[in-house]
Amino acid sequence: MANKIFKSILAVALIVLVATVVFTVDELYQSFYRSQIDVLEAETGVIAYGIDKEGLSFLDDLDETDYRITIINPQGTVIYDNSGNDIAAMDNHLDRQEVSDALESDFGFSNRESSTLFERFIYTAMRLKSGDIVRLSSTYPSIYQVIKNLIEPLSIVILGIFMISFPFAYHLTKRIVEPLNQIDVDDPDDVNCYKEIKPVLKKLTDQRKLINKDREILLQKKQEFETITQNMNEGMVLMNTEGVVIDINKAAADLLNIDQDMLGGYISDCTYFDRFSDLIEDAQNRHRSEKRVRIKDKNYDLEISPVLVEDMISGYVILIFDESYKEANENMRKEFASNVSHELKTPLQTISGYAELLKDGLVKKEDRQSFYDKIYSEAQRMIGLVVDVIKVSHLDDEESSIRKENVDLGQLVDQVVEQIAMEADKGISVEAHTCEAYVYGNIELLESIIYNLCENAIAYNKENGRVDVTVSSDDKHVYLEVSDTGIGIDEAYHERIFERFYRIDKARSKQVGGTGLGLSIVKHSCILNNATIDLKSKPGEGSTFTVTFNKA
Repeated sequence: MANKIFKSILAVALIVLVATVVFTVDELYQSFYRSQIDVLEAETGVIAYGIDKEGLSFLDDLDETDYRITIINPQGTVIYDNSGNDIAAMDNHLDRQEVSDALESDFGFSNRESSTLFERFIYTAMRLKSGDIVRLSSTYPSIYQVIKNLIEPLSIVILGIFMISFPFAYHLTKRIVEPLNQIDVDDPDDVNCYKEIKPVLKKLTDQRKLINKDREILLQKKQEFETITQNMNEGMVLMNTEGVVIDINKAAADLLNIDQDMLGGYISDCTYFDRFSDLIEDAQNRHRSEKRVRIKDKNYDLEISPVLVEDMISGYVILIFDESYKEANENMRKEFASNVSHELKTPLQTISGYAELLKDGLVKKEDRQSFYDKIYSEAQRMIGLVVDVIKVSHLDDEESSIRKENVDLGQLVDQVVEQIAMEADKGISVEAHTCEAYVYGNIELLESIIYNLCENAIAYNKENGRVDVTVSSDDKHVYLEVSDTGIGIDEAYHERIFERFYRIDKARSKQVGGTGLGLSIVKHSCILNNATIDLKSKPGEGSTFTVTFNKA
C-alpha cells in the first residue's frame, strides 16, 4: 500500500509538473506570437502611409529592414519586392489569403508553416489608395522549434524538481501510512486514525468478536468430537480428497498400525491400504461402499462414504466395525424372530377364526366361498412370508458360499420385466431399457434384486402409473435403475426402509400386501454382490432406486 501511495504521489507530481511546463511554454509562445503580429501590422500601416504620401520612392529612403516588403497590383502581379528575387518569375499572388482579404476589407492577415515545420511565415497586407497592395512578411520560429530549443533546459528543470519531489513523496507517504500501521488487529478501535476508516475499524471489531465466538464454539465442538471418537470402539478415519489423513481415532490407529501423530500423511502409506483401496475408488464416484476384510486374523466391516458439501465431495470418512458386536446381531435376530412371529400371528388367527366358523357350520352356504378365498389368501401370505424369511436367513449365512459368475444384467432385466409386466395391475405399465452389461455376481440374488424393486414400484404406484427399468454402464460400473411414478418416500425414511419388517404406512402396506422384507432382501443381495443401492425420492414425485455394480 505504501509503495502504491509513494508511486502515485510521484506520478501526480510529474504529471502536474509536465503539464505546467507545457502550458507555460505554450502561453509564452502565443503571447510572443501575438506581439509579433501586432508589430508587423503596425509596420505595415507605417509603410502604407509613407507610400501613399511619397509613392514607391518612400521605399528607397527606408533603412535596411528585417521585413520582406512586396507591392502587388489589384491583378495579383508583383510589382516590387525587396528580397532581390526576380519579380517576373514570381507567381500571381491574387489567391493568397492576405492579399484577397486586403482587396476586400483593406487589411489582410495569414500565416503559413514552412515545409520543415520549424519556421512560421507571418503575412500582413494593406490596400493603398492607389488600389495596390503592400504586404510585409516576417519569419517566426514554430512551436516545434521553440520546444526543440527548450527541451534540454526544460528536462534539467523537470529532473531537478522530480528529485526534490522524491524525498517529499517519501515522507508524505510515511505520514499517511503510519496511522494505518499502528492499527492493532486485536483491538482496532484502540487507535487514533483517520475518521474516514472508522466505520471499517468498527466492522473489523464486530467481525473479530464474531470470529472469536465462532472459534470458541468450534473448539468446543472439536473437543466434543474428539472425546466421542477417541472413545469409540469403531475405527474412524477422516481424509480429504487427496487421500491425506486429517483425523483418526485411537481404535483406527491401533488397527491400521497408523501413528496418530502422522496426521497430514497419506492413507496410502497405511499397511493395509490394499485391503480397501477399491472402496476409496468407489467413494470418488459418490458411492457409499462396504466391504469385509481380514486384518490381524480378524474380520472387519469397512464402510467408506463421501462427504458432500454443496454437492461437492470435500473428503471421505472410513468406519471400521469388528465382530465384537455379535450381541447386537443377536438382538437383531431376536427382534427378527419377534417380527416374524407377529407377522405370522395375524394370518394364522384369521385362518383359525374362519376355519372354526366353517367347522361349526355357522357360515351360510352362499358365504362359504368368500371364507375359502380368505383362508387361501392368508395361507398364501404366510407362504410368502416364510419364503422371504428363508431367503433372509440364507442371505445372512451364505456370504462366503454363494456361487458367482459373469451375468448379462441387461438380458436378466428383460426376462424379469417380461414376467412381472404380465402380473402388474392397476393399469401400470412396466418397460425395460437395457443394454449388454456384464456383472460378476449370483444370478439368483441379482434376479431377486430386480424382482423385488419392480414389485415394490408396482405395489406403491398410482393407478395407470409407469415403471421404468434401465440398465446402463460406463468404464468401471454397471447401473440398474428402477423408477416409478408412485407415492414417493420422505427423505427421513430413506435409510429405514431397508430394515426388516419396517413399514412407513402400516395401513397402506396392509392394503398392498407384502411381507416387509423385500427391500431388506434387496439390500443384503446388493452387499453380497459387492453392489451399493441409493434412493432418490420425494413424496408425490415417485421413487428411483439405483444399484451400482462393479463391471465384470
